[in-house]
Amino acid sequence: MLHKPSPVFDDLMTQIERIPVVDCHEHMAGPGYMFRGTEPIAALLGDYYWHDLLSAGAERSVVAMLRDNSVPTEQKWSLFEPIWRKTEFTAYARVTRMVMRDVYGVSEMSLSGLRRVAEQLPQRTEQTYWAHLDNANIRVVLADALGWKPGDFGAFLSGEQTFPDRWRAFIPLPLFHTLSHHDTDAKDWAGVQRIGGWADRHITSLDEYLEAVYTVLQRAQARGAIGLKDQCAYNRSLHYEVVPRSDAERIFNKLMADPRTVFGWPDSKPLDDYLFHQFMRFARELDMPVQIHTGHMAGIYNRVDRANVQLFATVLELHQDVRFDLFHGNWPYDGDILFLTKNYPNVRLDLCWLYIIDPINAIEMLKRSIVSIPHSKIHAFGGDFQDHPEFSVASLKIAQEVVTIALSELVETRWLTIEDAQRIAADWFFHNPNEFFRLGLEF
Repeated sequence: MLHKPSPVFDDLMTQIERIPVVDCHEHMAGPGYMFRGTEPIAALLGDYYWHDLLSAGAERSVVAMLRDNSVPTEQKWSLFEPIWRKTEFTAYARVTRMVMRDVYGVSEMSLSGLRRVAEQLPQRTEQTYWAHLDNANIRVVLADALGWKPGDFGAFLSGEQTFPDRWRAFIPLPLFHTLSHHDTDAKDWAGVQRIGGWADRHITSLDEYLEAVYTVLQRAQARGAIGLKDQCAYNRSLHYEVVPRSDAERIFNKLMADPRTVFGWPDSKPLDDYLFHQFMRFARELDMPVQIHTGHMAGIYNRVDRANVQLFATVLELHQDVRFDLFHGNWPYDGDILFLTKNYPNVRLDLCWLYIIDPINAIEMLKRSIVSIPHSKIHAFGGDFQDHPEFSVASLKIAQEVVTIALSELVETRWLTIEDAQRIAADWFFHNPNEFFRLGLEF
């Protein structure tokens, strides 16, 4: 626990645990894609804890073996135990501990405990998937799972890929503008034509490409997508310059002139920047909110300085009619995102993932947000997991504790009353995202 015993905390926590939750960000596609393995270490590493193993110095080959469901637990244990002892107190590891305790009834990481987890893994079904979400009172999931999980984006447009009724899909914007990255669809001539095919046309110019992308976004919206999501901070700076169309068109024409052309970075940056600003105009016209990754990135050897949201201020300044949902508390640059959230009416601060990156920072950030920005601008929760609903629920429990600590401390200092704190928590977890994303949910 992150708090000292407190009657205010206990009372408020009871109330907060009853609040329905809008889960503002996941990569879950539904129970058809949940982990089906039976090896417990692979099951418990989740989407993030294994990054701490790498950070602690574990070889990539060892971590890959630990994540391999086909390797027996007994073979893994001698390698896993010493790395666990080095990493067991991080917030990522706390999620693993909570899943062991709350889902499998195992309180200690040991070989015998892992065997008890293994006995229960075959019991995971579609019903248990939904039970995790239902028991946590997660009413709706905003999901970025199009285009990369499973298959391609065209499967969604054609109706081959569907999502549960509780899901609201977000369109992965890097598919359309990051023309130099290896895992995007528009990386070369063939990729551009593939996107053109989704709009039933062959692309010969930048104008035609933009028209095709707008058509694709319209079709995705008609299929139920409610917004755009961009995580290009993993690959480039968040500084999107306003560049002349001629500079962008010159690069695009090179691509059209030779199907063998593949763009490199940073040579393609002017085109990438130009396309991004065009797509923000599309977001305005289609009235779709835009979620932006800022701050800390998954994995290791990342350049977090290029993900600082202060670099994104030009976009916020220019596109004042676009609704922006800025992710992850911009950790560790929390002051910058508080400043931008305070200054731009079209910006919301989304704390998805932050609670298991640095929960102590999250406590202080929430307290500072109360006194510095309107509380209506906070979106409290998103797990940011793939199809591991039990991990998202554990992350939610940490989020509820963090929110309760922050609010109860402000109650105890008499900045807030207990009634104020209850209302703020309900707004953070439910009312604010329900209104911002226009979900139309009843409380």
